[in-house]
Parts: sequence; C-alpha cells; structure tokens
Amino acid sequence: MLKVRELKRTNFKVASYFGWNAMGLVAKLMNRMNRIFKVLISLGCALAVMSCSTKVEKSEEIKKPDVVKKQAKIKSKPLRMPPTRKKIGKSIGIGIEELYALQQSGDVLIYDVRVRYFYAIDHISGAINWPHDQYDKQVQARDIEIQKAQAEGKKVVLYCFGFTCNEARNVAKKLVLRDYELYVLTMGIDSWRDAGLPLETLKR
Repeated sequence: MLKVRELKRTNFKVASYFGWNAMGLVAKLMNRMNRIFKVLISLGCALAVMSCSTKVEKSEEIKKPDVVKKQAKIKSKPLRMPPTRKKIGKSIGIGIEELYALQQSGDVLIYDVRVRYFYAIDHISGAINWPHDQYDKQVQARDIEIQKAQAEGKKVVLYCFGFTCNEARNVAKKLVLRDYELYVLTMGIDSWRDAGLPLETLKR
C-alpha cells in the first residue's frame, strides 16, 4: 500500500511539473505572438504613410506642368498700336531723390533718350541708351525689356537734359499709348549731375 501511495505521489508531482511547464510555454508563445502582432501593425502603418507621401509627390508632379503653362512668353507689341477705347497708360514726373533710391535698390529700369554722343559723355549709372530718334527701330525690343521690368515690380524712368528738354516727354507720350506706366525725370540729368549723384561714361 505504501508503495502504491508513493507511486501516486510521484506521478502527481511529475504531472504537475509538466503541466506548469506547458502553461509557461503557452504564456511565452502568447507573449511572442503579441510582440510579432505589434511589429506587423507598426510596419503596416509605416507602409500606409509611405504610400500616402508617394501619392502626394505624384500629385505635385502632375500640377507642375500647369505652373509652366502660366509662365507665358513675353512678346513685343505691334509697332503701330491700333486705336483702342480702353484705359491707356500714364506718364508721371519723378524727382532725383526718389530715382536715386530706386537706382540704389535696383528697382528701376532707366532709359537715356539723348543721342549716342551725349550718352557717351556721361549718363546716370545703369541707364540704357534709347535715342529718341531711334524710337521706331528699337521700340519692339524695348517692349520686352519694359514688360519684364514691370513684371518684376520695377519702375520705368526716362530722362534727357533738363526741364526744358522735351525728348523724354515725347518718348513717354508714345509709350503711354502702348499701355505703359512710365516716369520722367522732371529736371533731367542736369539736376542729377549738379547733385553729385553717380554717373558713368561710355568707354570708347
């Protein structure tokens, strides 16, 4: 009887031992499965984010051609503008102080409308020579310059000798009919020179 009882006790101990070990293994497996499941979820989220970002990049690439289309090529206007009833441009006087500030900031396109001889002697720094007697020959090329400058927010200024000089005003009147807003240096280059402001000479 004693042997039978001892055998039963030993069998119970063995069974309980293996039973607890099996439960421990099951618990470990469950923990590992939970970890794998979490890793899979995080990978899925990362893939979803990557797919969304690629879609956004593709949509931006598709929109780029539209931006290129909007940047229309600047063209010169006809040599002789047809009659029109729409509002045309205007000509405004400007002083040397305002012009100097614009020149220093680079926010101006300046035209010297005197003939080449006087432009070579001296002219306002950065000014482009557009002789008044060459207006018709150069106007279509100057159209592109003026349109680019005004698109960049620059002012367009014309000048000649002084207050009694009408050459800059006459050129401005013609450009006003081409629907441009222009500025004429009221006292001309003479006032600029008298004020000791920057001048350039044409290298021969």
